[in-house]
Amino acid sequence: MQHSKTNITQLFSNSQQYLIPIFQRGFVWTLENQVKPLWEDLIDRADALAEHQQQQLQVGEQKLRPLQKHFLGTVVLSATPLKGFGYVPILEVIDGQQRITTLQILLLAFRDVARTLQDDFINQSFVSYTVNPGPFHVKEHIYKIWPTNAGRDEITTLIHAGSLEAVCQQYPIQHNGKKKLPRPLMIEAYLYFYGVISLFLRGQAADDTIAGNNPDQEERTLSDLIVHSIRHDNQLRLPGSNLPLEKKKAELLLETLTNAFQLMALHLEDEDDPQVIFETLNARGAQLFPSDLIRNYVFLQATRKGEDVNTLYNSYWRIFDDTPADASKQKGDKYWKQEERQGRLKNSRLDLMLYHYVTLRTQEDIKVAHVFQGFKTWWEAKNRNTDLELTRLCENAAVFERIISPKTDSRFGLFCSRIKAMDTTILNPLILYLREHHAEDADELLTIITDLESYIIRRFVCGLPTKGYNRTFMRLLSDLVATRAADAGTVRAFLQDLTGDSQVWPDDRLFREAWLSRPIYQTLRHGRARMLLEALELALRTNKQEAVGLPPGLTIEHVLPQGWTPEQWPLTIDNEMERTRRSQLLHTMGNLTLLTQPMNTYVSNGPFILKRPEITQSLLSLNAYFQREAFQTQTPVWLEEQIITRGSDLFEIAKTIWPRP
Repeated sequence: MQHSKTNITQLFSNSQQYLIPIFQRGFVWTLENQVKPLWEDLIDRADALAEHQQQQLQVGEQKLRPLQKHFLGTVVLSATPLKGFGYVPILEVIDGQQRITTLQILLLAFRDVARTLQDDFINQSFVSYTVNPGPFHVKEHIYKIWPTNAGRDEITTLIHAGSLEAVCQQYPIQHNGKKKLPRPLMIEAYLYFYGVISLFLRGQAADDTIAGNNPDQEERTLSDLIVHSIRHDNQLRLPGSNLPLEKKKAELLLETLTNAFQLMALHLEDEDDPQVIFETLNARGAQLFPSDLIRNYVFLQATRKGEDVNTLYNSYWRIFDDTPADASKQKGDKYWKQEERQGRLKNSRLDLMLYHYVTLRTQEDIKVAHVFQGFKTWWEAKNRNTDLELTRLCENAAVFERIISPKTDSRFGLFCSRIKAMDTTILNPLILYLREHHAEDADELLTIITDLESYIIRRFVCGLPTKGYNRTFMRLLSDLVATRAADAGTVRAFLQDLTGDSQVWPDDRLFREAWLSRPIYQTLRHGRARMLLEALELALRTNKQEAVGLPPGLTIEHVLPQGWTPEQWPLTIDNEMERTRRSQLLHTMGNLTLLTQPMNTYVSNGPFILKRPEITQSLLSLNAYFQREAFQTQTPVWLEEQIITRGSDLFEIAKTIWPRP
């Protein structure tokens, strides 16, 4: 075999055709499992490239570290005999056909989106990436990819259609009775790439969230809208299609495809049997995860140094293989092998722990797929003591277990529980760093986590964006490591110096305004709103929030019901403005409380005169509010003014839980 490095655009620059042999399966990559993750990797590198370019402008002639490229894997190719003039060189794809096909579809979608920019350089670039210049004796030789029979109609349409509208017209939604049938996977991939590239070129992101109608559902993203439209609409609906396309965004994306991704191309020689190699590459076997690669690497290095590998394994690594998920059962699922959600993706707890640990050690924003390479680079940067490093790893693993499986029996446990509810995992490397310097109950640590929790929760309540958190907290971590600091004053000063909507720590005025007027139940996930109410409950019970536990199964109840009627909940003035005001206040903190599920179901949508006696049966301090003298009348009232008053009272508690010094 001969091997060479290549990139996405270079893969398709030469006049040649990638032929998918008949023994290969058809195109099977799906949006959820492969196409969307590929796009997320692409955007990750595009953001990194943009930041790298900005840093280059700032430092001038100083040399920056090279941009870390994303490795897309290996393609194995076998050249067929050349037929001479008028024929294109043919390369059979022995392995990697799904990857090559998807990348060609990506370029076709990019070509069609960028066509409206009317930029000669960009448009001409895509001609060379998507068709071979003819003429040829065989008309199909113009195609860069020639799939098995199952996909030829689709790839032919995508190459010649030239526009989103033409593709949708050629492949509309089909029906089997009342059931909608999915479009072919190649067409779905094209439509998805077209949609997310359109977003990117208009300054939007596929993972930007939108408020849903049902607050009990997970937040939806623009990507979710595109997928839904692909599977339900004849013509793809593009969010933000009224915004202009930006040429600089197209140039950045094209440069990302060229300079931020890497593939390894293996070219077979005459003595290599393609079928044997195909069977070997695709033989059944367990996938190697980052944790497998790191374990193998560490113990291989230990073996080469003549260390007692068995003792090292039993002392340090065995816990990752043997610790049960249920401490009362030694058999069954293992704790570190179970999957944990981080954002929209799931990985094993061990892989996630190593991801955050490597981020801590390198202070670089990496992806889970790059954990092993990041670990290896860090390990080889100096002569490592295996015992010492594995000890540190296990100590961090114990802290990480507290983070992802929090017990609310301490202030640190409450902090971990609340940060997990907020899904702010970017904080994890910073928390690991702080715990390396402070005991769990140290006053210095408690001050720091109160500030961090206040920063995160105030911004969530105010509806401020979270997209900049990676950069913000990575910078904080890097500053602390560089100065060997871990004190509360340094962390607080860093947070207080942040400015702008993307970073600011909201003051009491902004916090109060959002607390009283923002429909938090709708705009935050249900679990986050419940977390806020649970924090209020603990603060009302005792000055030490962690001293008293909460009963399980508490649910959110709207005092003024979501299904209110004018008969039972009359408006002071029944007009459109007052109905709009009520709709806004309905989901604010002042109208929300906690009840057990049976009581929640029982009180339901009844009028306040019947709901109040039931709510006051609750033993929660949060509901003692409704025992006040103002409500002990024959016709107690709960309308807009009462919601605002209670919201103001709860805010006074909230700003003590989450202070901004």
